[in-house]
Amino acid sequence: MLVVLCAAAARANAQQGNGLAGVVKDSRGTPQAGAVVELLRPDFTVISEAITDEHGRYRIDTILPGIYELKASGAMFLPTLRENLRVLGGTKLVVNLTLNTLYEAFRWLPAKPRPADEPKDDWTWTLRLSANRPLLRLLQDGPLVVVSNGDGSAPELKARVTVRGGESGFGDGGLHNDFEMERAPDDGRAMIFRADLSHASLSQGDDPALNAMAGYEQQLAMGRTFRSVAAVETRPDVAGGPTSQGLQAMEMRSGETLNFGPALQAEFGDATEAVHLGDTLLANHPFATVTMRRGGTFASYRVSTEPGIQQVEDLDRAATVEPQLGERDGRLELEQGVHQEIAAGKSDGARHVKVAVWHERVEHPVVSGGGNISARDWAGGNLLYDQTSDLLRASGESFTGNGMLSELEQRVNGSTWITFDVALGDALEMNGGAPGTESLDQVLDGMKAREVPMFGAAVRVKVAASGTQWRASYRWQNPNTLTPVDAMASGSAAPYLSFLVRQPIRYRRVIPNGVEALVDVRNLLAEGYRPFVSRDGSTLYFAEAARSVQGGLSFTF
Repeated sequence: MLVVLCAAAARANAQQGNGLAGVVKDSRGTPQAGAVVELLRPDFTVISEAITDEHGRYRIDTILPGIYELKASGAMFLPTLRENLRVLGGTKLVVNLTLNTLYEAFRWLPAKPRPADEPKDDWTWTLRLSANRPLLRLLQDGPLVVVSNGDGSAPELKARVTVRGGESGFGDGGLHNDFEMERAPDDGRAMIFRADLSHASLSQGDDPALNAMAGYEQQLAMGRTFRSVAAVETRPDVAGGPTSQGLQAMEMRSGETLNFGPALQAEFGDATEAVHLGDTLLANHPFATVTMRRGGTFASYRVSTEPGIQQVEDLDRAATVEPQLGERDGRLELEQGVHQEIAAGKSDGARHVKVAVWHERVEHPVVSGGGNISARDWAGGNLLYDQTSDLLRASGESFTGNGMLSELEQRVNGSTWITFDVALGDALEMNGGAPGTESLDQVLDGMKAREVPMFGAAVRVKVAASGTQWRASYRWQNPNTLTPVDAMASGSAAPYLSFLVRQPIRYRRVIPNGVEALVDVRNLLAEGYRPFVSRDGSTLYFAEAARSVQGGLSFTF
């Protein structure tokens, strides 16, 4: 009898000592009065219920030890579910909950849905909370909820410093010191800053090259997000003929995303660009995309006028900042045009399938090359030359073309993805005559667009134990071609054999956490080079992409 009474008393004490309390707020931190907070068993049956007061506070007492779910609901908000709450005997838990609107929940997701464990090729930013990443789920009783295992606190400032160097591409030579900073406070805003300072030749005291970008994103109203980016670039080592030395460029970009529920999304924007190298060019590049989704399927229409910028997420990508610039008959020419694309696909979390068709007009496509430039070729005003990388650029003949693409992306396991691409479209092709019979002008005038196939394959891996991330890809098309298939979209992998490796260095006694070694190699086997000997005896070559090898160290804090 005594044992039974003691057990009953202990159980009563445990019931009186256990409890839950906290505050329910919205995403901006405003307490929500009248919200319903429910304590659920793992099978989602309701055990107890509380209503928040005028300060958003709630309290639930007399809870038996165990594992529970906690759900908060409010008018005009999605329910929020906190999972796997462990209640121990004689303890009181403080659990704060955040309610989100449907727009806010979907706004945090990337424009192109990807699993959380899918490795990324670069350090990018999105307006999502690092400490409270949302996951939408349908409960057994039907409502859509935002699942969170975090406390909703604002993420800390993120920054990265990178030192890299090696044999690089046009306008990207020398020893680089990169700095990136990201800030995403929990108030509907996000900010980013990048700067790349490089020196062509420290021994000669050359002026440094600068590439800097600042971005800002703000939620304007329900279903609307605005992003603005300002970029500036100066390349003193780029020349445009005997009298033009030093490239300067400035660009202002902006875009808006509109969400009309989960089924329809629209985004639009433009970029205003000013480039100076002897002459000054001004250009405006609008873009727009409309996407419809139903379950795991989607259909979209896209129009763009600048290579690389297809949607709002592209505005702050480092790869799109450099102007696609060439020269023809002594005049600067920007690669631009109009690209229209219709795409459809399906994604189930482990497999992404996409089919697209497009029509595009490409004006002044940029072709890259190198070699020994003669005085006559240099005086002709058809080349831009980078004295650091010893590479050149020219503007090819404008063309109009059509194409189609099929893409399959498959997850092999939790951290390994493989991608296959097959495309058929128009690309600029070089058809040189006999060696020494043509001038550089004739070679450029002889470049014509032709329909060619493209085949690509890539593997992306992230090793959880070591933190290693690597990507290897091989993209092949006819070696005579000098521009990629689907030139205006520029979404394909680098030409021919390329790979990228990021390896954390973990040796705590000597090296602090957050240090990574990186290796980036493009066109490893130097394929696709098209050499020719001009009439005056100079030897030049053109290629879709020059071989590039870079390595360095990255410090994230």
